[in-house]
Amino acid sequence: MRTRKTTTMKWMAAAAAAMLLATGCSQNDNSNAPAASPSAGSAGSPSASGSPSASGGASQTGAELPPVDLTWYYGTSQQQPGQQDVEDAVNQYLKEHTDLNVTLHLKPVDFGSYDQKMNVAISSGEPMDIVWTTASWLLKYNENVKKGAFLALDDLLPKYAPQTFTEMMPERFWENVKADTDGKIYAIPSYQVAATAFGYVFQKRFVDKYNFDITTVKKPEDLEPFLETLKKNEPGVIPFAFQPGNNGPTDSDLKNASGITYEASDPYQSLVREETPQYKAYLDLMHDWYKKGYIYSDLATVKDFNQLTAQGNIAVMTDVTFKPGGEASYPPKNGGNEVVRQRITEPTFTGVTTSMNAISITSKNPERALMLLERVNTDKELYGLLSYGIEGKHYTLTSDGLYQPVDGSTYAPSIDWVFGNQFNGLVRPGQPADVFEQTKKLNEEAEIPVLNDFHFDDSSLKTEVAAVSAVRAEYAIPLETGTVDPAVQLPKFLSALKKAGIDKITEEQNKQLAAWATKNGKQ
Repeated sequence: MRTRKTTTMKWMAAAAAAMLLATGCSQNDNSNAPAASPSAGSAGSPSASGSPSASGGASQTGAELPPVDLTWYYGTSQQQPGQQDVEDAVNQYLKEHTDLNVTLHLKPVDFGSYDQKMNVAISSGEPMDIVWTTASWLLKYNENVKKGAFLALDDLLPKYAPQTFTEMMPERFWENVKADTDGKIYAIPSYQVAATAFGYVFQKRFVDKYNFDITTVKKPEDLEPFLETLKKNEPGVIPFAFQPGNNGPTDSDLKNASGITYEASDPYQSLVREETPQYKAYLDLMHDWYKKGYIYSDLATVKDFNQLTAQGNIAVMTDVTFKPGGEASYPPKNGGNEVVRQRITEPTFTGVTTSMNAISITSKNPERALMLLERVNTDKELYGLLSYGIEGKHYTLTSDGLYQPVDGSTYAPSIDWVFGNQFNGLVRPGQPADVFEQTKKLNEEAEIPVLNDFHFDDSSLKTEVAAVSAVRAEYAIPLETGTVDPAVQLPKFLSALKKAGIDKITEEQNKQLAAWATKNGKQ
C-alpha cells in the first residue's frame, strides 16, 4: 500500500505549535478539528517516532503552551478498578516527557450504556474533547456527523497530526472515513485490521472433550451435531449465543457493502435483504435451533452481551471480524476459557470505520486534542499506558516479550483497538509472533467490494429511513435470534417495511448506483 509523504511536514508541525501559542489553543471552529488514532506499544521506552520532538509538542518551537484540560470519552467492556492509577500515570508521563501541557481526563463508559449517555451529552451540548465513535455499532459516525456533533479534521490533520495523516495510515483508509454528507474527514480510524470474515468461536475445553473437528464447519448447518451434543451432555452450558446483529446469512452469492445488499452477479442492483431467500433460510435455521434449545432462550432481550459472555458458559459464539490472533482476546472476557476459531467466509476489505476517535463540536481546544492524539499515535509508551496500564503493577512481559496481566489485575480492559494503532501493540499469549504482519497482509490481500467507494445519499429520504430503521429495530432481533416463528413474523416484518417506505429507498439506491456506476466506468 502506498502512503502519502509530505516534505514540508516538519515545518508544518513547528508552525502548528507556534500557531497554537498565538491563539491560546482555545478556538472552536466548526471547520477544524482533531481526532485520534493512537499507537499501541509496550511500556518500555518510546519508539524513535514517539520521541518528544516528533510528537507535535511545543518543544519544536521552544515556546510553552498554556495548560489545558482535555476529556476523552470512549466505550469499555467493564469499568476498571485501577482506572485512576492509569490516568495519574498518563498525566505524569505527559508532564515529564512532553511539552503539550495537557491534563487528560479519561471518561470510559460501559458499552451497554454508551449510546444513551453520549447521545444525551451531545444533545445537551456538554463540553467534550475526544469522542470515540463507530460506523454502525455505537455512537454511529455518519449519524452524528449529520447532527453536527463532530468537527471536520481536513485542515487540522496536516498541521497538528502530520505523522498520523501522512505516514501511519494507508491512503485508502482515509477515503473510507470521508463522511457521506460532504466527503470530509470527521474522525481518525484506529489503524488495525481493515478486513473482516465471518466464523465461529468455540470454547476449547468442549472441542477437546468431544473431539470435535472444527475444520468440518463450512456453513452454519455444520454446527448442529456439536450443538446437539452440548445440549444433551452439558447442563447449564449455553450451546450457542451471539451478539444480536452479529449473525446472518453466509451465502457467498449475497453481498453487502456500503449499506447495499446485492447479488455477487449483479452488484449494481440493490436488494431488500429481508426479501431474499437466503435471509428466510437463515431465520428458519435459527428458529429450529431455538426450539431445540441450542440458542440462549433470552438472547433477544440481552442488554449487555459482554455481561453474558463474562459468565464463561457459552460454548459457541460468532466472530464477525476474524482478525489474526483474535483468539487471545477472548479469555479475559469469557470467564478465562481458551478458544479456537473456524472461519467460513473469505475476508473482505471493510475499511477502518469500525473504531474511530472524533473531536466534539463543543471542544474548546481541538488543536491541542489533536496534538495529544498525534503523540499517542507515535509514542509506544503512552499508548501502552492507556491500553495495558502500568508495567509491573497491572501487567508484565513474559520472557518472550508477551503481554501478561498480573493475577487480579485492576486494569486489563482489552480495548486497545479503541485507542488506536494496534500495529505498535503488544503481542498476547496465544497470538502468533507475527500477528501484526499477518494483519497487514490480510488488509492488503482482502477482496475489495465493487461498491466500496459508493456512498448512498439518503438526505431526501429521512422520513423513510427513520421509519425503516424503527421497523427493523422492532422485528429483526426477535427473528434473527430464532425467538419467534418466521412463518408468522416475517410476513409482518416485510409488510411493515413496505409501509415504512423500503421500496422508495431501494428505488433511490438503484438510481444512485446506476449514476455512480456510469460515472466511474463500472458498467
